[in-house]
Amino acid sequence: MMRAPSDGTGWLRAWPRQIAVALFVIGVLLPVHSLAAALAGPAASGEHVAQLVVGMVLLKLALVAHAVLFALIPSVRLVPSEGQGLAPDTTVPASKPWSRAEACAAICILAVGVALRIPSLGRGLWFDEIQTYVDYVRHPLIHIVSTFDSQNQHMLYSMLARISVVLFGDSAWALRLPAVCLGVASLGALIWFGERVTSRREALLAATILAVSYHHVWFSQNARGYTGLLFFTLVGSGCFLLLLSDPLRHTWRNVAGYAVSMALANLIHVTAVFVTATHALVWLCLVIVLRNDLRNRAWRAPLAALVFAGTLSVLGYALVLPQFIATLMIPPDAGSATVWKEPVWMFTEGLRVLSSGIPGGLAAVAVVFIILGAGVASYWRRSVVVTTVMLLPAVVTGVAVMVLSHNLWPRFFFFSAGFAVLIAVRGGFAVVHAIVPGRASVPVSVGGALLVAAASLMTVPRAWLPKQDFGAAMSFVDSHRGPADVVAVSDMSSYVYGRYYHLPWTTVTSASDLAQVETRGTRTWMVLTFPVRIETGEPSLWARLSDSYRTVARFPGTVGGGDLYVMVSR
Repeated sequence: MMRAPSDGTGWLRAWPRQIAVALFVIGVLLPVHSLAAALAGPAASGEHVAQLVVGMVLLKLALVAHAVLFALIPSVRLVPSEGQGLAPDTTVPASKPWSRAEACAAICILAVGVALRIPSLGRGLWFDEIQTYVDYVRHPLIHIVSTFDSQNQHMLYSMLARISVVLFGDSAWALRLPAVCLGVASLGALIWFGERVTSRREALLAATILAVSYHHVWFSQNARGYTGLLFFTLVGSGCFLLLLSDPLRHTWRNVAGYAVSMALANLIHVTAVFVTATHALVWLCLVIVLRNDLRNRAWRAPLAALVFAGTLSVLGYALVLPQFIATLMIPPDAGSATVWKEPVWMFTEGLRVLSSGIPGGLAAVAVVFIILGAGVASYWRRSVVVTTVMLLPAVVTGVAVMVLSHNLWPRFFFFSAGFAVLIAVRGGFAVVHAIVPGRASVPVSVGGALLVAAASLMTVPRAWLPKQDFGAAMSFVDSHRGPADVVAVSDMSSYVYGRYYHLPWTTVTSASDLAQVETRGTRTWMVLTFPVRIETGEPSLWARLSDSYRTVARFPGTVGGGDLYVMVSR
């Protein structure tokens, strides 16, 4: 007979009122204007101070709201009355205890993950990383938590990077260290999540492939929040499935596990809100389907988890929420690089990115899609809910990004990498089983997955190349320019060379600006990147460069379209 699950509030019964009282007192007594002025600093604009004042009010309200929620926790029973979850068959039965070989395999996967993410860690920062450093990481934490003036602000990552830089020194590898740690942690999270939706063998194989993936290594050496988003998405999705399926998980402790995971996901990258929204949609659909069985209370724990994930996210952003809203309302790259907003560009760029990290190029990508299709069909037959939780967040993210007219960056979908690899491994097993029936299909499938991992490993060195080689372009110009030559920069290169390298190179934004610069020296050098932005945003400047300049050097980067071009007047 199954034991009756505990409601999990025992750990809170002794002090929920103390927590509620503490939050209430802090929320009520927190000074607004004086603290906002202190956070903004003496040089801040009046608009920034006003935004922080509103943010402080929102923070106080969020603290009081959480005081009320904590006070209500002991009175809310989460355990289903019939001992059954909302979706009982969502997770697979618990596997047998880990064997020594399996534990060693997991440790080796993590060790390989670390080893592959160390080489060239300090090489070739690209624009987004440089902007993260210049605008946020080089400033105190108090500035980071009170500033959201750019969509480039991945707040939680900026905080972690600041701590890393303070501890280990002002260097590129320290800036990227949190991405490495979260990337390796995501390999462990994939094993944990995979065990709950498939066999331990498939989970370990999926983690092996991801550990030696070009794309995962690349993002693990990218000082942005994407590996953190992957990690927290895997943990949060696993917690959500457990709350749907296992009545023993219907405790406030496990509700907190989901809520904290998804709140941190939202803080490290705002697109995580689409993952949380997908979970809410899945919960709502299950409640509608099971509307005649609502007395079971199985719907309460997932709902509580979703509510707390939302409120904790609001609490995390409360201080900067006015800035956050104002920033999101600004169209990205207004008037330039409109190609980045086109679905066709996203599709072709996605194929380019995939083919660059998969052995065999585009031909292999076609095979991968076939295998993914087989994997989706296999998961769908076992659990519609699990398949939806793995697939729908990427669909919702894509639709939302298009509706918001945002640039359609393929990196916005990196959080689905763990799900994709699990589906691919399952698809590989299904295809092999159809070709090689019987027990022989298992060793063949495992061998095939390991061969894929070995082939993928061969692509990893490309991930160690510079993402954007601003330093090499700068050195080239310095070594080839004459004493009477002048150097001009524009758009992104202007930001990097002016605010990061602190060079006195002249910024030009139009053809007339460039013409004036040309009168100051014998020759004019021009350093630029992402030429599509200049071509679409300032066509007259691009026309002058095309007609009167020649490209004398090109420094490749692994960021798509991010090569550095050095041009000189004819």
